[in-house]
Amino acid sequence: MLASPIKSQTAVVLIVDPEPANQRKLRDQLMRLGYTARSADNYESAANILEATPPDVVLLTGLADDEAGWGQMQEQLKNWGIPVVKLVENPPGKARVLEEVMPDLSDREVKLRLDEALRSRRLHEMLIMENARLAAERMYDPLTGIFNRRYIMIRVEEEIKRSARHKYPLACLILDIDSFEAINEEWGHPVGDSVLKEMAHVVTRTLRATDIVARYREDEFIALLTDTNAEGAQVAANRLRDAVQANDFINPASQEPLKLTVSVGVSYWLPSTRPGEGTWEPQLLALAERALRAAKLSGPNRLVMLQAS
Repeated sequence: MLASPIKSQTAVVLIVDPEPANQRKLRDQLMRLGYTARSADNYESAANILEATPPDVVLLTGLADDEAGWGQMQEQLKNWGIPVVKLVENPPGKARVLEEVMPDLSDREVKLRLDEALRSRRLHEMLIMENARLAAERMYDPLTGIFNRRYIMIRVEEEIKRSARHKYPLACLILDIDSFEAINEEWGHPVGDSVLKEMAHVVTRTLRATDIVARYREDEFIALLTDTNAEGAQVAANRLRDAVQANDFINPASQEPLKLTVSVGVSYWLPSTRPGEGTWEPQLLALAERALRAAKLSGPNRLVMLQAS
């Protein structure tokens, strides 16, 4: 089913015509139909209006496509996704003779053509919004609202390249909730989901705004600590462990909060000044996972760090 066009009462139409008499005639007709009308004498003026206060549709009445400002106006039309309605079609490279009176078009014909252009714009906007929604779904975890594993796999490559280029240190942190399976078994998955949501909040609240946080696996969270050396990564990881341990996690199935700890694995690297040497994304992530496994084996609430070459 087609979406309804923008209501004519709210649609702004920009008339582009060199003749003041034609501008007045069209403005009166558009206002009678319920549109809001503006006008420009040429393409250069229209381009400036489009950049400052874009209308919903542009109405052309016969200027040649090679007139000054045509390219500039086309660029603005593309930037804003604004449709164009030509009331008069001219032979290529020829403009309407200025003394020629613009042909009369009935209210019904003008409205049909404008509403069709507005409907096309609305469909285009809906397509853009749907594409943005799908892109967000691909990059965000639906439960916690933070980035997902797909996103972090893209960013880790970008951040390694950035670190190598600027010689900035980079650290990767993976945390795992200790005994998370017991929470699901004792209280059920809704409580487990509540814990994961709150854990995402604790992690993002504790780390810096410049750090990139994502849900990595079921009860694992990952963070890329940008411009962070080994000492900074250790401080961040310990601060995170302390924040989790001090937090009272809400238990929807009980009046008593849940007390949790996390195990943390950290990998870190400093870009080499020697050409051809340095880490790459699988190595950085694999080391963080290896460090996490070592932390889990040594007991709950532990931190293990490994350096990438």
